[in-house]
Amino acid sequence: NNPISFILGNVFSLQRYLQRVENYLALVHDGAPPEALAEARLRLRLDHIMQDLPSLLAGTLEGAERSRDIVDALKRFSAADRGEESVFDLAEVVQRAVHWVSKAASHRFETRVDLPATLPVKGSPGQLQQVFINLVQNAADATAKHVAPRLEVSGRIDGETAELRFHDNGPGIPPEALSKIFDPFFTTKPIGKGTGLGLSISYGIIERHGGHLSAANHPLGGAEFVLRLPLAG
Repeated sequence: NNPISFILGNVFSLQRYLQRVENYLALVHDGAPPEALAEARLRLRLDHIMQDLPSLLAGTLEGAERSRDIVDALKRFSAADRGEESVFDLAEVVQRAVHWVSKAASHRFETRVDLPATLPVKGSPGQLQQVFINLVQNAADATAKHVAPRLEVSGRIDGETAELRFHDNGPGIPPEALSKIFDPFFTTKPIGKGTGLGLSISYGIIERHGGHLSAANHPLGGAEFVLRLPLAG
């Protein structure tokens, strides 16, 4: 589901179609009889080409728009990278992200948040809020078809580390996707839904904060993302 590969595939098809049309027009230019033109039209499948062109062009446009969205996302990520670091309460940032996504969700989306009173960490609250918004939005998307969509966010202090868990009751992550879930441009969403950069960018943000982000399927069902960050000393 890589938009560049999608565009390239369509362009290759358009090149093949163009060659067939050129072959047909050469026959017309040479004054081929109607019977020969009719046979060539069938052999070159020109009617099929005319039927397929609108969807090919629409798909290419969609791929280009997704590529534009990816570039915009990278620009925002680059801008966020210049944010100043400070010591702040991670629990407040999580609560804010959950509230924003839940309020904007297009369907009823239950969230349960169980966090320590305070989780002091050092870094960029704006960048980490971007991570949490992405994780919560992914959970909202994954549970959209569930009769009772739900996300549970829990946290604890483990020694000198803050640990957060985001567990939804959606269908989970396909086993074949688990090893690629943080790869740039990889997405399990339908074409046109998502850039395939959200989790990759989130992973990079957490790493730059000295932490780790992992994904798995929960034993009770659904997907679970576990995030670990060092506490502010």
